[in-house]
Amino acid sequence: MYDFRETTPFTGSDDNQRPAEAMLIDGQYIEDLIPGYSTLQVSGRELLSQSIEKQTIGKSDGELIQYVRDPSREIVVGYRLAAADNLSFRQAFYKLNSILHGDSHQVSFNDDPSKYWIATFSDIDDVPKGRNAITSSFTLFVPDGIAHSIATQTFDNMGDDGTLNDEITVQNDGTYPVYPVIEATMHSDNGVVTLINENNGGILQLGNPGEVDGVQAPNSETVFHYDLLSAPSGVAVNTGTINYPNYPYGSNPGPNTIAGSWDYAKAPDAATPVLDRTAAMHWAGPTFHGPIKANAAGVNTGNLIWSNRFNVTTSVGALGRLEFNLQSGNDIAISFVIRDSTYAANMLTVEGWIKDHNVFTQDLNRALFTDGMYEIVMSKLGNTVTFKLTKVKQLSAAGIISSAQIVFPPVTINGVSDMGIDSFTVWMAGFSNTVGWTANWSDSVFQWINVDYWQDLPNRFSDGDDLLIDPAQIKVFVNNVEDKTIHAIDNDWEKFRLDPGETKIKIVVSSFATLPTVTATIREAFL
Repeated sequence: MYDFRETTPFTGSDDNQRPAEAMLIDGQYIEDLIPGYSTLQVSGRELLSQSIEKQTIGKSDGELIQYVRDPSREIVVGYRLAAADNLSFRQAFYKLNSILHGDSHQVSFNDDPSKYWIATFSDIDDVPKGRNAITSSFTLFVPDGIAHSIATQTFDNMGDDGTLNDEITVQNDGTYPVYPVIEATMHSDNGVVTLINENNGGILQLGNPGEVDGVQAPNSETVFHYDLLSAPSGVAVNTGTINYPNYPYGSNPGPNTIAGSWDYAKAPDAATPVLDRTAAMHWAGPTFHGPIKANAAGVNTGNLIWSNRFNVTTSVGALGRLEFNLQSGNDIAISFVIRDSTYAANMLTVEGWIKDHNVFTQDLNRALFTDGMYEIVMSKLGNTVTFKLTKVKQLSAAGIISSAQIVFPPVTINGVSDMGIDSFTVWMAGFSNTVGWTANWSDSVFQWINVDYWQDLPNRFSDGDDLLIDPAQIKVFVNNVEDKTIHAIDNDWEKFRLDPGETKIKIVVSSFATLPTVTATIREAFL
């Protein structure tokens, strides 16, 4: 569930003896933090005036209202502070300054413990001089002017009979509009989740409504399946085309190098690069370059899937680069790159290329995409190319058990369907003579697919995926990782600010998908 801003309920062993309007700031009473401090009274939480922009029209009587808005508010806290001596009095004010200063605080009051304000200390009245017991006041600025409920309310699409409905009813019992946080848990493959605010027609679309699940593909042809236990048959070493031929940085830029060899004993069931390291400031490493024969119809422009498994271990200070390239003649048609190009961090960055277009570059979340085995699946369907990266948790007889996965948005480029794919190049490189990562290549399968669609195409969402939508922040998370590519440009984020009362939210998914479990969580607000 989305982590709403943490709120702290009132605590303490002597609540009944505290002033009625005692102030709780960031989870603690000031009375508990400063001996001799006591809240006397609080003002500014009552009626909030409206800011009205008016316009006079010629000589007409009266004025026209252009718009009305709710302004900020100020809360004034009167207090008493008493100390036994001058030093204690001064130390009490040092403590009060440290408590009140800062960008913002969560503030509640003893007479309304179910609400809190986001407030910033802004002003203080003069303190009477020459005394160790004084009364004064300070001012808190509340930018939004709103009190927020400490408790949250959650609504879901589960019916009384246990079935999932295509609608959620959200009841906002506050007096001010609030944004929900919406979470959807998938129960099947799915291409899109669309949410419609039925009160005002606002729409949020997450994913691709044009995705299809596919049908069974007869006559798919496996061109090769390399297990890399030994040198693959018919594949040359240190030829082919690499996607990063030149290193343009530093004082002596120059070409990157294809050089080195492959070791089949260093890692079990895998080919490990043996790098030819020099002090030259560029990338260097060996390649495999092999042919891809045409399909049964004698053409090499058909639909395809190329799957590769590899292992990577990296750390701070280690560098490495790995490319999987499909070629059309001497040109790269489709390329996947995974690299660690920084000394300063433990980082893995992935890139996708179609011809000379860089279609994505993304740093992986290393909490999810850890060291170990990966699988990259590159598929071409007509003019559309899809990349799916899986962190392999375990290999079983039934297939891959994954611990994390990214299906990058399908990319459609005119002319891709006419590209003849006739060879591949795999390049594993290190940088100069610096410390390198550990990597190897363990498995590769290339297939021609002789129909327009095939069974179980990679969809945006898989069974068990968790989608979280935060309209207030215009952020979307898939399996706890923020995804900035999944939502449509013209989504109606503002129209998911839910007014007081009842709001119905319609749920629409792909035609082939099962309805997900959807929850909407709100924190009510009050003027």
